Amino acid sequence: MKHLKYLGLVFFLTASIFAFSQESVAILPFTFTDDGHLSEPKGKEAQQFLIGYINKKQKHFKVTPLNARDVNVGLNKAGITAETMDNFTTKEIADVLGADYVLMGSIDRSFEGTSSLESGFGSVNQKDWDKTNVYGGSASSTTKKYHASVYISIFKNSGTVIYDKNKANIFIDDTPDSWKNSIIWQVRHFPFYH
Repeated sequence: MKHLKYLGLVFFLTASIFAFSQESVAILPFTFTDDGHLSEPKGKEAQQFLIGYINKKQKHFKVTPLNARDVNVGLNKAGITAETMDNFTTKEIADVLGADYVLMGSIDRSFEGTSSLESGFGSVNQKDWDKTNVYGGSASSTTKKYHASVYISIFKNSGTVIYDKNKANIFIDDTPDSWKNSIIWQVRHFPFYH
């Protein structure tokens, strides 16, 4: 029994050390351009989406994402905003946030138009040729089409680039959030994904 307690304690300590020694990644709010207009809320939505996805699939990652609120507050306190981002190196940003990696991304989504689909049917029912009953109906739908391109760069806290890729939708999509599919594709190519 004493031996089992000892093994349990060793396992717990090993797991705790592993959990606390795992490297961290600071995912910054994305620069989100929607039909040529910058959208800060959509940029934070993309940041939250990626953090949530990595947390959900944590067993596939060698890093832990920092909390979005902590990242955003840390950036604000240091005076790092979307407008001043180019005044700071990635090493300076990593130092401010205390992260092992910094992930920066941009999404460019454009509205590509609409497509319409109309359909209808009709039926005539004649009884004794004196009366005619006519039945019919029609339906139509309009679908908006979007194209999205996602660009992601990942830097070590030393400033070295370890990942730098752009991924666009292969097809024009009718989902306004189609950019999420491009992010998920990229996640599977991150250097800390296994």
